[in-house]
Amino acid sequence: MIRKFVLVFFVLVVVSGCQNVLFTALVLVRGTDVQPECELFTRAKSETRVAVVCYSIAPSQYEVQNAPRVIGQQVGKLIDNHCANKLIRVVDSVKVDAWLDNCSNDFDDILQVGRDSNIEADMVLGIEIIDFQTRDKKSHFQIQGRCTAKLTVKDCKTGEVLYSQMINVIDPPDVPIQGGSAGTEAAFRPKFIKTVSEQIGYKFHPHDQHKARRIQADSLDMF
Repeated sequence: MIRKFVLVFFVLVVVSGCQNVLFTALVLVRGTDVQPECELFTRAKSETRVAVVCYSIAPSQYEVQNAPRVIGQQVGKLIDNHCANKLIRVVDSVKVDAWLDNCSNDFDDILQVGRDSNIEADMVLGIEIIDFQTRDKKSHFQIQGRCTAKLTVKDCKTGEVLYSQMINVIDPPDVPIQGGSAGTEAAFRPKFIKTVSEQIGYKFHPHDQHKARRIQADSLDMF
């Protein structure tokens, strides 16, 4: 099989003399996935329960609304679906959301969530939403998603910080969407939340590096 592939590849290069053929061949052999910045979940050697806790330091901010809850749910699903070793067990988001509701999002440390008897996580991934907006700060009539979040992974047993990073997502990154009506913003919001969730997920699971760079094109194509 390998000999056949090499032969076909050689013929294509000779006939076309095109660099794109080389790129295509490499994609076929190696794929487009890259390893995440944080490999705590992809390299787990034993079954590990992970609680994903997404919350906002400004829950009363109008644009934040239920964004943290949805982002937490989506990030948890991404980690659960893409960590190939299957040793990662993401705690049911319903349990985490119930815990946050019971304390009205007023807690001192994400370890409190992970160590709760109803959750019993080995690690807790905290996603602290510092800023979340769907309209351009300079003009209310332009739509541009902006999210700043602090990502922290802690060991629930020792309390050790295993990973910490800030992430900024701007969508579209260069040019705001003009003439943003209420309907346009309503359609854009869930898409931006999905984009934020994916960008956070990329920090923790293997992903297509080319898809990760297509934020602006995907956003503008929607309208």
